[in-house]
Amino acid sequence: MHVLLPFDIVPVDSRVPQSAFGFSPTSERAVNYALETFGTHDQLEVTAIHLSADSIDLEENIGAADIRRLAEELDVSVEVSIESVTDVGSMAEVRQRILSIVERSDIDTVVIGYTEDSFIDSVFSDSTPQQILEQEHCPVVFVP
Repeated sequence: MHVLLPFDIVPVDSRVPQSAFGFSPTSERAVNYALETFGTHDQLEVTAIHLSADSIDLEENIGAADIRRLAEELDVSVEVSIESVTDVGSMAEVRQRILSIVERSDIDTVVIGYTEDSFIDSVFSDSTPQQILEQEHCPVVFVP
């Protein structure tokens, strides 16, 4: 089972570099849902997409450590990879990059944390989930 998890990184304290950032609460709920729902599969693979409106130069393992920590708390075995979608000029470009990741990574399900005022909401508004469903025939789950 291969799950795609778009997530926001937010500042959490003043230490740098990696410990200064963490999941947004919305993204953490999505990760927990994905791990609880799909964690019983023998081979759970998570590709997490770091979405950022900023050009923050973050280490690639930010997010992966949080996913592994949550998986350990739930006693779930998971293989985690991180993709970054940053330095893009428009929301359309962000959406296209996400669609290309879904296509090339053989994703089974996309799990998205969602609140009406989140950055992920702006990325996945309009037609992105519909395009994933229609073009990639991949289910999209929204976690409030």
